[in-house]
Amino acid sequence: MKNILVFAMILFAGVAVANPIGNDVKLFYDQNGNLYTGRQTTYHANGNIDADFNVSNGRIVGMAKFFYESGELMESGNYVDGLKEGVWIKQSKTGVTIAKASFKNGEKDGEWFIYDNSGKKLFEMHYTAGKRSGTWYQWDADGNLISTKTY
Repeated sequence: MKNILVFAMILFAGVAVANPIGNDVKLFYDQNGNLYTGRQTTYHANGNIDADFNVSNGRIVGMAKFFYESGELMESGNYVDGLKEGVWIKQSKTGVTIAKASFKNGEKDGEWFIYDNSGKKLFEMHYTAGKRSGTWYQWDADGNLISTKTY
C-alpha cells in the first residue's frame, strides 16, 4: 500500500512539472531583450507541437496546452500572470484523464485526483495553500477503498 502511494506521488509530481514552467514564474523575452507578448508555440524534434500558450508582458496567461511527442494532448490548464490557476487535467496518450489538479496562485489548492489508465479513481487528495489538508483516500484497482489519512 505504501508503494502505491509513493508511485502515485511520483506520477502526480509529473503533473506539476510536465511542462517547462513549473510553479516558478518564467519570463519570456523577445530577441531585443524586451518582455515578450504574443503566442508561444514550441515543437518536438519530429515537428509535432510540444507546447502552445499565450504570453503577455513576459508571463504565460490563459489556456496552456502541452503535448506528447506523438501529438496527443498530455496536459492542459490555465495560467494567470504566469502562475497555474484552477483545474489542470493530465491525459494518457489514449485520451483518458489520469489526473486532475487544482491550483490557486501557482500553489496546490483544492482537490487532486489520480486515475488509472482506464479512468478508475485511485487517489483523492486535498490541499490548502500548498499544504496537505482534509482526508485523503486510496482505492484499489477494483474500486475498493483501501486507505484513508486525515491531515
